[in-house]
Amino acid sequence: MSICKESSFPYLGRAQIIRLGRLLYMEYRPAEIAELLAVNADTVRRKYIAAGCPHRRDSNGHIWIVGTQFRDWAEAIIAKRKRAVSKPLAETQAWCFKCRDRALMVSPETIWRNKYIELLQSKCPLCGTKINRARKRESK
Repeated sequence: MSICKESSFPYLGRAQIIRLGRLLYMEYRPAEIAELLAVNADTVRRKYIAAGCPHRRDSNGHIWIVGTQFRDWAEAIIAKRKRAVSKPLAETQAWCFKCRDRALMVSPETIWRNKYIELLQSKCPLCGTKINRARKRESK
């Protein structure tokens, strides 16, 4: 059994999560797992196994995955990700979609969108992309 970082586990859509229930207590090849989950076989080999999916290699080098162990492993990873809750952004922060991280808004410019909402617009200090944060417009 190989063990790697769980953070590299790829996204499983709702359809794939539902299909996990189809896996039986028997050994599958990566292509068979891929067919049951409706994903590419390379996804199983390159992503799931690299992320720590329980598997074994036989004397010929073939990879075998026990279906119920794979299901338990995937559900544990999914549950772990669902538990992770991020803190809300501070008043001086906005989300940078290019950096995919929180960015501090330095001297933001206020742009009025309508009578209820205004935007705070600034540049990301890391990449220079425009970042926006909407807030309720202060009544005068």
